[in-house]
Amino acid sequence: MKKKWFHFIFWLFISIYVFDYLIDNLTFQRSLLSTGFEVCTYMVEFYINLLVLLPLLFKQKYKIKYSVLLISTMLLTCGSYFLFGFDTDLLSPEPQRAILLFFLNHTLFIVISYFVWEYNNYVIAQQNTLKLKNEKLQSEMMLLKSQLSPHFLFNSLNNIYSLVLLKHDDAPKMISTLSDILRYLIYERSNEFVYIDSEIEIIKRYLEIQDLRQIPGKENVSFTITGETSGIKIPPYILLTLIENAFKHGDVIETKNGFVIINLNIENSVIDFGISNSYIKRGDKAGIGLKNIASQLDIIYDKDYDLKVNDNDSIYNINLKINGKPDQI
Repeated sequence: MKKKWFHFIFWLFISIYVFDYLIDNLTFQRSLLSTGFEVCTYMVEFYINLLVLLPLLFKQKYKIKYSVLLISTMLLTCGSYFLFGFDTDLLSPEPQRAILLFFLNHTLFIVISYFVWEYNNYVIAQQNTLKLKNEKLQSEMMLLKSQLSPHFLFNSLNNIYSLVLLKHDDAPKMISTLSDILRYLIYERSNEFVYIDSEIEIIKRYLEIQDLRQIPGKENVSFTITGETSGIKIPPYILLTLIENAFKHGDVIETKNGFVIINLNIENSVIDFGISNSYIKRGDKAGIGLKNIASQLDIIYDKDYDLKVNDNDSIYNINLKINGKPDQI
């Protein structure tokens, strides 16, 4: 639509310019007729070159064939000036001078059509590059999510396995709760954004699993939510993974003094998520979770987020600030 308006305004400007030049020497009716004829010849050459000759011949390296057809088109157009009697009004009473003026004037529009063609090719190339980049980013996102789901599933199944070995009565309930989490992971996997309320609900399910395990530090696990969550969207798994990492690498599942403190605050669509956990330093390798989250955030927010990690050898703090996506956008 913008292209059409650009072309319309361009030819309107040319028409006004030609008419203003002719009205001083011709009658109004003759000026209008001559303007219409000349602008039409400009347009014929312009669009034949732009839409037919350049794409089909010049781009395919048929430059000699292109030159022959372009010159032939201009000669036919030049002949129409003499055929319809516009050569005197629009060019010159002298045939040689008229032909020279014709080629000077019309070559300008051929050159303009060439630059428009080059610009269109540039825009198309940029669009294709952007499309390929987006497709690559989407592929990377799906790969990251495919890494995350098995990572989370592996740890959760280990939890259930420990209860089954103990023949714990809560094992069936834990399996049911895990099924809710897996359903979320499967169905939200292809979505770039989900409602934060959905993520919160799954976080609560995950914390239920930890509670069912009867971990030593379960009394020191807290999850506080402040602010308005309704209608806010975020990338799926982001908060859930940070929490899962706190349990995996912390000592809350080992000691009564271990803790996991989770705070979620939303204000003006800005999500401020903080999580602190105690841990015993073991020299273990870092899990894939945090790196995975940082990679996803880089892709989605293009580094327009704030992720801070503070490790003081006994307490691990993570704070994430991202812009939530309001439902109406």
